Amino acid sequence: MAAVEDAPDPTGLYRIRDGAYAADLLIAAVAEFDLFTRLAEHGPGTVADVRAALGLAERPADVLFTLCAAHGLVDRDLDAGDVVAVTDLGRSHLAAGSPLDLRAYYRSLAERPAVAEFAHVLRTDEQAAWASATATSASAQDADWSGRLGDVAFAERITAAMDARGAYLAPRLAAAVADVPLRAVLDVGGSSGVYAAALLDARPGARGTVVERSPVDVAARTLIEARGHGDRLDVVTGDMFGEPLPGGHDVHLFSQVLHDWDRPRVEHLLRASFEALEPGGRLLDHDTHVVADKRGPLPVAEYSALLMHSTPGKCWSVAELAEIAEGVGFVDVEHRPTVADRGVLLARKPPRRADRP
Repeated sequence: MAAVEDAPDPTGLYRIRDGAYAADLLIAAVAEFDLFTRLAEHGPGTVADVRAALGLAERPADVLFTLCAAHGLVDRDLDAGDVVAVTDLGRSHLAAGSPLDLRAYYRSLAERPAVAEFAHVLRTDEQAAWASATATSASAQDADWSGRLGDVAFAERITAAMDARGAYLAPRLAAAVADVPLRAVLDVGGSSGVYAAALLDARPGARGTVVERSPVDVAARTLIEARGHGDRLDVVTGDMFGEPLPGGHDVHLFSQVLHDWDRPRVEHLLRASFEALEPGGRLLDHDTHVVADKRGPLPVAEYSALLMHSTPGKCWSVAELAEIAEGVGFVDVEHRPTVADRGVLLARKPPRRADRP
């Protein structure tokens, strides 16, 4: 087997998994809402106006229009007040009246279960079951993604999935922030701790803490010990929404956490981070980020469809996260690409006035 650093690039494999729901979202837009006919007949309009006309909720509509813009089906202009207009591609093939109308072709797949799920999410902003699970067991009765983490078997499966994803991503994150001083890292909602472990590998004198809820904390401890980091990376059982974050850390890491939550809870987490982080410390948000103008990139827009379907979150744009971070007090916000459509948003908590040069 090839060494990790010499392994083939798996980005395409990440995209297959992460984009699994994107086609169903587009089918729902065509089959359930006839979105592109609406845009073709009424001309450019704000996302808010289109939402009102079609009965769409705010968060899922935002994800939908980012996906459509990334596919070149609409033009989206945030600077003009978030105005969307159908493109020639959308008008020619997904709107009524065109000789090349493909709507019937798309509607032939309208009975796919996820299409109906997306129609409901788009109208209500109520998340669907993770992986479209059906309530065939007691644990699946609570099919909500976050609620199911209370089930030991589901928590172990999700933690193993996140650990597998991180094997390739974590070293690349560590390389992207190699210049960031780090004495003690707090990995908030860190699952298996794979990302914190990679940061520690590059800094032999540093230590770390993973904050995780039960029973994910048990799986995290097992994986951290198996990886050989038990002496430098501990696990604290806690609720990142219900309890203050532990103090004593100069770096806070959120790795693919914020995308699971709505704006109020993202604001809560970043405010909690700002309050607990040592002055002068750094916030690292490692995730799949939509670009500031919300026109892509396409693989991130496709992943956002999955998140919108099954969680209260989405792939947040760089501009949205910068606004939230600065709003709670962070400064010096920047974004760096890593690998496999991921990147890291960095921000700094200002030092105490007495510490400033």
